[in-house]
Amino acid sequence: MRTLSTPAPAATAVATTTTAAPAVEPKPQSVANGSAPATAPATAPERPAGAATSAPSGPVEITCREERLDITTEWHAVGTAKLRKYVTSEQIERRVPVVRERVRVERMPVSEAERASLTEKEIAEAVEEVTLREERPVVRKYLAPIERVRLVVERYTAEEVVREELRREQVEVHDDTPAAPAETPRPAAMRPLS
Repeated sequence: MRTLSTPAPAATAVATTTTAAPAVEPKPQSVANGSAPATAPATAPERPAGAATSAPSGPVEITCREERLDITTEWHAVGTAKLRKYVTSEQIERRVPVVRERVRVERMPVSEAERASLTEKEIAEAVEEVTLREERPVVRKYLAPIERVRLVVERYTAEEVVREELRREQVEVHDDTPAAPAETPRPAAMRPLS
């Protein structure tokens, strides 16, 4: 930020530059041979007012830094999944066809050939017996595997928003010196035509 002020007398301007502290303190720089720093030592004699000052030996600089984000991920246990097998029962009904035996009485006439042989026998009591049978349901239980159930861990990717505040160092320039007059551009030198 440059602030403009009214021009002051030359003597006052020299006195101001010798007493005012700069807004940014320069970093000490050493000469190439490493003998003395670029700034004047404390034992150097004071320059008289109005004396010409030498050009600075190097630029004054400040390093600006900023915060940045380094986001990584790490694993955390969020829970467990279990397989538990338990037994339930239900009542079922099935219709099963079964076969049963029964007797039916049939009366048949006696033929002429049979009649002659039967009349020669004595009359007597007799008992004939037949066994009747029936089917009954027989229930047998057995185990039959029907399916396999397993837990498979799958990974999927989702996005989460990370909000963080980052700081950055900025530089602001305060220049209290009067603005230099604008220079008019010099014309380029003309080369003679050969």
